[in-house]
Amino acid sequence: MSDKTTWGIAGIGKLGTAILTQWERLQLETGIYHPDSEKAGSAVNQFPSARKLAQEDLAGLDYLILALPPDQIIPFITDLKSSGVPLEKPVLINMATKMPTEELKKEFPDLKWAAMKFVGHSESLKIYGDGLFISEAENEKDESLLNRFTALGRVETTDESLAEKVNKLATYHAVKAARELETKMSDEGYSEVYREQALRSLMPEVVRAYSKGKLGHFGKKVVEELDGENSQGSPGSNSD
Repeated sequence: MSDKTTWGIAGIGKLGTAILTQWERLQLETGIYHPDSEKAGSAVNQFPSARKLAQEDLAGLDYLILALPPDQIIPFITDLKSSGVPLEKPVLINMATKMPTEELKKEFPDLKWAAMKFVGHSESLKIYGDGLFISEAENEKDESLLNRFTALGRVETTDESLAEKVNKLATYHAVKAARELETKMSDEGYSEVYREQALRSLMPEVVRAYSKGKLGHFGKKVVEELDGENSQGSPGSNSD
């Protein structure tokens, strides 16, 4: 990736902060834009490799990441264009899971668009890195784009809508499992302090260790118990 390639990010919420945190660890310079100059300045103070961008600076970037909620992207671009900011140069990177990039291309056909959808949780990306992003085939030859995001983890080339499907499926089952655990512990008389610790510390870290095949001795024993229960309850077993 050329050192002359300039990057900026609009949106310093959870996802934007997670991305900036990881790029800061790699000392990758990134410009930060926020319409509230004070908020932009506060964000820049957290990341020594970052710099504050004024509205007019956006026109000169090579890449502008839109880490914005889906309903804010079109108004954001519309406001910039209305203010006379030319956006023909930068590649505008759509990260909003629920905003199809094709819709943005139709709304602003004179601008350059690329999809880069995050699969996962922003807090995990912020702490661990090791992210997973989805881009589309048309971006495969954009080495600057791919290199910048592979620095955060892995980029898969496929239909961008898969990001929403995976995030929704995982979130549904995570919330369902959390509610079931909360109910079970409450029914068995555990106080709130133990329920909170189980949900905030035990459960997420056990899932992380399980996904990496790194369960400890205690966790492996629990897996053996579960496998035994499943075997006894499987069709054709002698559990009757």
